[in-house]
Amino acid sequence: MLPNELFIHPLRQFALLLQKIQQHDVDLLDAALTAEQFPLWQQAQTAIGFSLRACCALCEKEVPTFTKPMPVWLDLQQQIQLSLDYLTLLTAQDFDGWQQKPVATTAGFAELELAGEQFVYLYALPNFYFHYGMVYAIARAQQVPLSKADFDGWHQYPAGFSFLR
Repeated sequence: MLPNELFIHPLRQFALLLQKIQQHDVDLLDAALTAEQFPLWQQAQTAIGFSLRACCALCEKEVPTFTKPMPVWLDLQQQIQLSLDYLTLLTAQDFDGWQQKPVATTAGFAELELAGEQFVYLYALPNFYFHYGMVYAIARAQQVPLSKADFDGWHQYPAGFSFLR
């Protein structure tokens, strides 16, 4: 599976998750888990951006910028769609030799150089899912009724189901 393919399903699911959060409470864009953490909108933009940051590094392409400052819900949906459009245009030829390709990046204040395979599996995907998970956690902390099915698009549960009841 090529790196771009690793992000397509989760980005589509993320669009559905954001839509469900918006339908529940349109005012959650500025919500955060704590005062020291990024708000939902920034967590979302960072997650989406990691898909491009990862794939463009491996294809040696400039990372396109689809973000808007202080986005509204529609902006986040557009960022996802533009990112999906971009990722689906990348080909196997674009990723030729990606597993061994050295990738220089920053992790906070740390400078890293990883082989492409390490970069994808040990850095890019965990960071993508960290920020995606933060959006989910912020929404749940604000009482948005979400389940694992909303997060991954694979699980199924009956309405009102709880493991704890």
